Amino acid sequence: MKRSNHRTSVKTLCILLIVLHSASMVEAYPPDNAAVLYYRAFLVMKEPSEEVKEMRSDLRGGKIKSNDQIKQYIEENRRAIELLETAAEMPNCDWGHDESEGFGLLLPELGKIRQMAFPLIADAQTLSQNGQHKAALNRCMTIHKMARHVGDDLLISYLVGIALNNLANGRVEDFLSAMPADLETLMWLRSQIMGASANVTSMKTALKREKEIALREIRKEKIEALLKSMGDAILKDKPTADAVEKARKGDDKFFKDNRDYYANVTTDTIAALDLPYLEAHKRLKELNDRIHKDAKENPAAILTDMLMPATARICTLGTKRMTLFNALKAAIDIYIIKAKTGRLPDSLPAGSPKDLFTGMDFEYEKTKDGFVLRSRHKSLDKHETLQCEFKVAK
Repeated sequence: MKRSNHRTSVKTLCILLIVLHSASMVEAYPPDNAAVLYYRAFLVMKEPSEEVKEMRSDLRGGKIKSNDQIKQYIEENRRAIELLETAAEMPNCDWGHDESEGFGLLLPELGKIRQMAFPLIADAQTLSQNGQHKAALNRCMTIHKMARHVGDDLLISYLVGIALNNLANGRVEDFLSAMPADLETLMWLRSQIMGASANVTSMKTALKREKEIALREIRKEKIEALLKSMGDAILKDKPTADAVEKARKGDDKFFKDNRDYYANVTTDTIAALDLPYLEAHKRLKELNDRIHKDAKENPAAILTDMLMPATARICTLGTKRMTLFNALKAAIDIYIIKAKTGRLPDSLPAGSPKDLFTGMDFEYEKTKDGFVLRSRHKSLDKHETLQCEFKVAK
């Protein structure tokens, strides 16, 4: 889904917080809605200076170690971090969205919750640097739980969840490479990663929800609001000015035909997601190409061409996320064998999780410093080969 704005003012956040949590001040803590605590965390979070932002990025990329300025930034956000940890453990998270806004719905929490992941990562890397590896890994698990709370009501929230999962898993890979053999921590981490991967958001759920919204919004009386919600996106390479004008002048039959076309394409898209990655990607690419071609000749396809995102690319992102989870599970099993036997196995353990790009085992290679797990196929969008490098601490 395309939106022009996902931010809102602190004042608006405060009002929403009050609406979400208007019960008595003496009720039990924490409240039963994690969103209340997330909004509180957003309000108390202190923005770092540009210098610290750059340091934070360099720390995340492994270019520098944690320093006094980063540690001060973490301490300034200690209360926000505590709120995030409490919120992430809660089962329920209702952001209080006004569904009547349709595709124009603002989602300020998405940008905010991504920002809040960065002090958690900085804290995790500082903990790992100080030898507190399990505490560092636990910060990553908090980010995975935040990703679950972002939800999959819409494709944009689904994509933010993927970004959070990948951010956390990248750091888990780093921490595994830095920590000494610790069987208890490895067994704990394996169960945590298994749980996190079992609770990821779903592209199918997001598409079904967007279908429900589209069938309400693709109507003559809502066309201006619909076009406005798409913002500058409709002025780029897909819909032409002529298509936008046809949408504005469409009669009731035009909108009914567009609803039917959107519903059919979405149904086909959801069905394609049940296929193995290579087949799914091919089918989704064909659907995207067909929509674009149909829109030039068939007025019923115009609004689907405007609204339907690059589903093949989103499918790749989702497959990459789950493949990274599987690589971590396989790596943890390898580390467990190393902790028990004192050496790396010569081959992948039996029953290791698969590379979801191919449905095959990962390619496993021992190196001078540790081992590598890599996919046996390039992704079909950016032609990248997924590869995870793990070191074994001395």
